[in-house]
Amino acid sequence: MCFHSVRRRSVLLLSALPWLFGAAVLLAPAQARAQGRAEALMLFEGVQARYQAAYAPGAVSRDAHQLLEPPDQAIAGKAFAALDRAAARAFDVAASVEAIRQEVAVAGQGGAAPGPQVQAALARLAKLRADHAAMDEAAKAAFIQRQHAKPADAVRTELLERMAVVELREVDFSSQLLLGAVVKQLARGNAGQYTALPDATLDMALDTLWSRGVTSPRPRNLLIVAQAFERQLAQALLAALSDADAAALLAWRSDAQAGAEREALVGAYRAEVKASGAVAIRTLLRGWPRS
Repeated sequence: MCFHSVRRRSVLLLSALPWLFGAAVLLAPAQARAQGRAEALMLFEGVQARYQAAYAPGAVSRDAHQLLEPPDQAIAGKAFAALDRAAARAFDVAASVEAIRQEVAVAGQGGAAPGPQVQAALARLAKLRADHAAMDEAAKAAFIQRQHAKPADAVRTELLERMAVVELREVDFSSQLLLGAVVKQLARGNAGQYTALPDATLDMALDTLWSRGVTSPRPRNLLIVAQAFERQLAQALLAALSDADAAALLAWRSDAQAGAEREALVGAYRAEVKASGAVAIRTLLRGWPRS
């Protein structure tokens, strides 16, 4: 490239710098607002606490264990230990939560940042959720019963409808069911039907299972119960908030960007769980002794 051509490009670049700087200055507040909205929605739905509880070390095998029948639980110790090791390599809580947050932030571009009243309400909701999680089982049941004794009101009913807790619970349940099914086959000595599959075929099979959802009668019934409990807990937490907090949260969750953010949250959560679960299953199978 000749000197004059390089010089012309340099001059054009220098002349464009003020515009680029101005665009960056204009974009920065919008990006900050989107990130603020994403942080707020993650807190509202309790995403980090949920993901940590379901996919931190030891949690994956614990939850999958609960979906197996007692005879399979009794013989699956070695398989569950192997699942623990595989899940520890596959599920990265911090990375997954950040990926979900970024998807929500993209969907929230153009929306207003949550105001002080919304942020204060979210902080109180997060504390209620953490306090409930720290209770023993009897105290948890008493809390839910006490809050459900309060008369239902339109604001909290509508706010509950705008939450994604039921959909997120279905994602967790589907993941637990699939991981439990693989563990069951390993425990029963049927590993060969999986370990012989190439990675691409295995991934396609897992994707097909995910797309079908939970269809068998017993798991479907268990899912309905799990979703009902999740809804009851969310309802109790909202009932424990003040009227002012509930109204502020509903106004925020009724704005123009809220629907897109909710869809992005559920979609990104499902994608992260599905992808990490597939890695865990592949790692588990590839490390399982072939008979």
